[in-house]
This record gives sequence, C-alpha cells and structure tokens, in this order.
Amino acid sequence: MTPVRVKICGLREPRHAAVTSRAGADYVGVVFAARVREVTAEEAAAVVGALEGGTRAVGVFLDASPTEILRKRDTAGFHIAQLHGAEPPRVCDELRAEGLGVWKGIRPTSGDTLIRRWDEYRDAADTILVEGFSPRGPGGTGSAFPHAWLSGLDRDRCALVLAGGLDAGNVARAIREGGPDIVDVSSGVERAPGEKSIEKILEFLAAVREAANRVPAPAEAR
Repeated sequence: MTPVRVKICGLREPRHAAVTSRAGADYVGVVFAARVREVTAEEAAAVVGALEGGTRAVGVFLDASPTEILRKRDTAGFHIAQLHGAEPPRVCDELRAEGLGVWKGIRPTSGDTLIRRWDEYRDAADTILVEGFSPRGPGGTGSAFPHAWLSGLDRDRCALVLAGGLDAGNVARAIREGGPDIVDVSSGVERAPGEKSIEKILEFLAAVREAANRVPAPAEAR
C-alpha cells in the first residue's frame, strides 16, 4: 500500500475507470463543471459503477449549490464532493452533514495567500486541494506553483492534495518537495484535452508508487 494516494481526475469512460481502479488508483474524479471533461450525472454513474476494490469517486463542482451537489450524488453515487469555486466554509459544513466527504480546491497566487486560504477552510473541509493559479480558471489547466509555499501550512487537522502540472515525469519531485497526502492529475495523463490515455495513467501510478517508498506515510484523508 503506497503512503501517497492518487486521484485520477476527469474520467468520462467506464472502461478507463475500470482499468484505473484495477491499477491501484485511490480516487477517480468525475467533473460536473462546464469544462471539457464535464459529464452528466448519468454518465458519471456509469464511471462510478465501473470502479473496483476500494477506489472512491470524487464529484468535482464549481460554485454549485448544495442542493445540486446532493441531487447529483444521489444519481451518480460519488463519495466526495470537490469544490473548486468561491464556496464559503458553510457549504462544506452542509455537505459533510449530509454524509459527503469534502475537498476544497484553492488556487493561491502567493505563499501568504495560500496560508490564509488554508486557514479559512482547514476546519470545514476534510481535505484541501492546492493547484496553481491560471487565468483560464480552476481545474485541469496544468498550472503549477512553487511547492515551497506549502511549508508554512498547519496540516494537523486537514489533509493536502497536490495538483497542477503533474505528470509521470515530475510527480516524484513534487512528492519530495511538497510532501502531499494525495496527488491529483488530469491533463498530465491525457493525449489531448479531455482524452485520457491509459498508458499515461499507468505510468503515473507507477511513478507515484516508486516515489512514495521514500516519503513518510501521510495522515488519513476522508
């Protein structure tokens, strides 16, 4: 069992989900935001239904209401809501009260901004995802940030997901520099925007397994 867990995000095809799950991914993400990887609740249900073993499904949203998120949860069956917009901490609280795990995405523009945003959400979310800022918007842009910014975070009560610009060639370095609990990849395992590559997914998972043997085991994340 690898100390650093892996999320493969933006899956749209059940066959990709099945292979990814069998290969050892801990989480698979289905995107409900209006982006190139968007799926309907019914399409997401097919992806979630193809998962095997202990792989958990994450529904990715951008400024959706708790009512909409819960309605799609009831159809698609995902276990965790990942919030990528300007959702306040109370939305995290509402979703957790309904039995959903909550990951909050933040896109800092400086180390100070990262610390402020982390402190704002660390008691409301189970896990915080940090990715690089991009003017194109949140999620799936491949935007990295200086991993040195992560050194000032209080991580006692909240797990860290590291995202943005990761691929099989650089994830080992990112793990060494950032010490994340979970790494998250989307565009880094695609042959074209929105088109996943099974070969790249398997390469990414293998690279994490190799790198994870050299870092301490992380805190639990929901």
